[in-house]
Amino acid sequence: MRNAFVTILLFVAALPLRPVQAQVQLVVEPRTFYGANGSPLVEVNMAVLAGTFGVKNNERGFMQAKVEVTTLVERDGAIVDFGKTEVNGPESLDSLQRDLLHQEFFALAPGYYDLSVEALDLTTGDTTMTRYRAPLTVGTLPPGISITDILFCERIVPSVEGERSKYGYTTVPLLMDYLPPDIKKLNFYAEVHGTENVLGADSLYLLTYQIEGFESKAVFGPYKRSIRAQARPVEPVIAEFDIADLPSGNYVLAVEARDRSGALIARREQFFQRNNPISYDYDLQSLDKLDLEGKFSNAFANRDSLVEHIASLRPIADPLEAKIIDDRYKDRDMDLMKRFFYSFWANRSADPERAWEAYRLEVIKVNKLFGCRMLRGYETDRGRVYLKYGPPNTMMDRFNEMGTLPYTIWHYYRAGRFTDRRFVFYQPEMANYCMQLLHSEVPGEMNNPQWNNILHQRNVAMPGVQTVQPGTLESDRVMEFFNAPR
Repeated sequence: MRNAFVTILLFVAALPLRPVQAQVQLVVEPRTFYGANGSPLVEVNMAVLAGTFGVKNNERGFMQAKVEVTTLVERDGAIVDFGKTEVNGPESLDSLQRDLLHQEFFALAPGYYDLSVEALDLTTGDTTMTRYRAPLTVGTLPPGISITDILFCERIVPSVEGERSKYGYTTVPLLMDYLPPDIKKLNFYAEVHGTENVLGADSLYLLTYQIEGFESKAVFGPYKRSIRAQARPVEPVIAEFDIADLPSGNYVLAVEARDRSGALIARREQFFQRNNPISYDYDLQSLDKLDLEGKFSNAFANRDSLVEHIASLRPIADPLEAKIIDDRYKDRDMDLMKRFFYSFWANRSADPERAWEAYRLEVIKVNKLFGCRMLRGYETDRGRVYLKYGPPNTMMDRFNEMGTLPYTIWHYYRAGRFTDRRFVFYQPEMANYCMQLLHSEVPGEMNNPQWNNILHQRNVAMPGVQTVQPGTLESDRVMEFFNAPR
């Protein structure tokens, strides 16, 4: 039997590599900047994630990705502007992929809009589109001195003639606020407007950019730069921080303008999360060397309370941490629990005690909202999703529908690194109040193409392996709630 298994592995290994075939996955980040005359310019930055689109030979014989991206800006149901582009990946001799980056630019009047993006993989015969939809607010340039959105960038380079640019520079966006260890540099772009009108032409002011702890709001270590700038209509801010040694934690990048006396006159922030574990890790030998003197976890005296606190970390733990949590739940060794608990939060924040306190408040909240029967809130599917991704932007609760099992649809504008994602929870047993995750659009979570059929299973016979909608009025209503959350 073992030899047969090895033979199968060798056969599979000998097969030619093929690109992953999956529905296209998008990350979308709109940002608003302004021209010298104060007119808004909205740029919609997009990344089509590697591994979710195919590649095929082009007319020159190279492997190449082709994704059609349609971007719509609507107001009161009418299309105000749109862009339709075939985004081509680099030509290659193999099927290795990188994210496809694309930008659309719209000159829009201030107001409220709806932004829609549709992506279709042109390398396959599959006509399934990925759709993103979210509200878009375009503000007027504030009177006085103001700072625009902050854009994280993979790189910022001088522009070439004929290329769309920002005051002479081309920015390649970095579409994430989660920065893993392999990102060593944090490049960013912003604009300061109105200094000439307020301070007078060529007057001096202080322009500062800095990294602050999200919880403490204090500048973290050496991450602060200040320059003397001259007042003019627009001051592009193009800068970089070396973050190789920035530890894990939640931070904000802040850009400030101050007058000659040091008084703050404008400020803009951009949140980001850094994952850059500190030197010690979770092996028992390293934990044994951790000095708990003065550490907040050393104050825990009740074994059961500490076990409960550690168990509540599971929704946000990685696989190794989850294994350690299970081990600590079994052995309940106070010393090891204290060391792990402190290490867990020190790996995530420069202020581990404050980070834990903020998370504890969320745990208390989900225990009240989602606890059921013998399960605490953080042990339920809804509690886990809430703690992992934060509160949803909308929750469509349908607990008393006649034609379906009780269900709720959660919609996130942003879930991790993904945008415009939904979760469907349902109550499969009427006597059990615990709702279970039935379907999600987030990669790595449960994905169930038959989810709508399952909601109707008490009234409609389940089909075979094909994904067929139940074809009832209730089914159409469910899909309306799913596709247009409110």
